[in-house]
Amino acid sequence: MKIQPISPSQYAESIAVITKGFAGAPHKGGHEGDLVEKLRQSATYHPDYDVIAEDDAGRIIGSALLSAATIVGEKQTWPVFVLGPLAVLPDAQHQSVGSNLIAYLEMQAGEDERRAISILGDPAYYGRFGYKPASQYGITGPFAGPEFMIKPIREGGLYNVAGRLVYDPAFGL
Repeated sequence: MKIQPISPSQYAESIAVITKGFAGAPHKGGHEGDLVEKLRQSATYHPDYDVIAEDDAGRIIGSALLSAATIVGEKQTWPVFVLGPLAVLPDAQHQSVGSNLIAYLEMQAGEDERRAISILGDPAYYGRFGYKPASQYGITGPFAGPEFMIKPIREGGLYNVAGRLVYDPAFGL
């Protein structure tokens, strides 16, 4: 398996992977591919944070994207990322593709000034990587519940950080 930033020539194939990967997912909205296309047009889009996983034959089997977001507090704002969508083709699931995409993006994100990565997803899955309910940090957002999670990507990244997570406008939230 090879993980790398996507090239524009691979955009259409990555959208197909996202659509197939989310087809049976409990956390789907049905518009994940459209969201990625919008995020790729965003002023804050960074191609190093839009990655794919390829199998040994060069077929794209996974896709993940970090987008810029902000935690807005009473007197201060903090830059963070949102992870999503993260998609893996059904026939490539349970083979550590998603885990490797997450690890790659977390390593890439560590080079940035942003403090944390937020995700909306299965607490049992993302909890394995150190993601915790955002409410434990005093962070709210457009989603409630244990599926709205966050993880600091630098030492003390969420120390004294509290407020509302504001997504990229492409999310339409």
